[in-house]
Amino acid sequence: MTQYITPGPTGIREYDYSLNTKPLPEGCILRDGIGWGQQPGHLGSRIHNPILFREDNSLKEASIEEKAQALLTAPAATFSPGEAIRGTVFMGGAGMNGGYISDMARAFSRKGIRLIQANPKKWSGGTLMDAVIGVDAFRSGKSQIQVLLERFPPHGNQFNLIGYSYGSLAVSQVAINYAEAGTKIDHLILIGSPIGSGFLHQLQKHANIKSVIVVDLTPQGDPIFAGISRDKLLTSAPELGKQMLDSSGHFYYAPNSEDGKKRRDALADYLYSKGLR
Repeated sequence: MTQYITPGPTGIREYDYSLNTKPLPEGCILRDGIGWGQQPGHLGSRIHNPILFREDNSLKEASIEEKAQALLTAPAATFSPGEAIRGTVFMGGAGMNGGYISDMARAFSRKGIRLIQANPKKWSGGTLMDAVIGVDAFRSGKSQIQVLLERFPPHGNQFNLIGYSYGSLAVSQVAINYAEAGTKIDHLILIGSPIGSGFLHQLQKHANIKSVIVVDLTPQGDPIFAGISRDKLLTSAPELGKQMLDSSGHFYYAPNSEDGKKRRDALADYLYSKGLR
């Protein structure tokens, strides 16, 4: 059955469940299916819960006004740019699916810092897509298309963004998008970042970003560094391929081993000494 998705007062596109099983977009009111050429019926014949992504059975018999009010008062699924946020978000490298990500949370928890791991379904197109297209799209400045942070319970007294490799570019996009709208960011931490020099300087001088901490892995042999040119980034690919095999250089914090745990512990200790809380 075709459903008419209505994020506003009028239907704008169709959604066919027989062809598409993906979750519905946030905050959608559904119209009952109608025949070809017929006009949609009354607004909000059914309502969709934007948080739980399911039909709210308690509202089936509600009036149009009650359904509209329920949608308007539902908790937002994302933080709005400009909103005050408390917590520490971590975004990993291309694919955002390495085992090191959960262990990074363990390492930071030793210092009383709770890492909120970014949802890879929102922030990653897969390892190859992130490494090739994502890096090139995010490294030079604010992207025209912005993804909002999913809402999480507040924790601590700071709003911090930590990113490793491709993830450093994703958190940089979050930082510039939210900072420009007025959100205060305590620490933006870029680890093994291929960010361009112009974008880096823009972030460093932004009044709403209190501290930008760059953790280059050049001492470990990483050919990538913050401020790298596009040409140098492209020519670094063969060396990165070798380093991936032995978890060295750019992949210094990635191995799922005791050495990897010690490295992540040392990183958490270092960032704590720089004021991260």
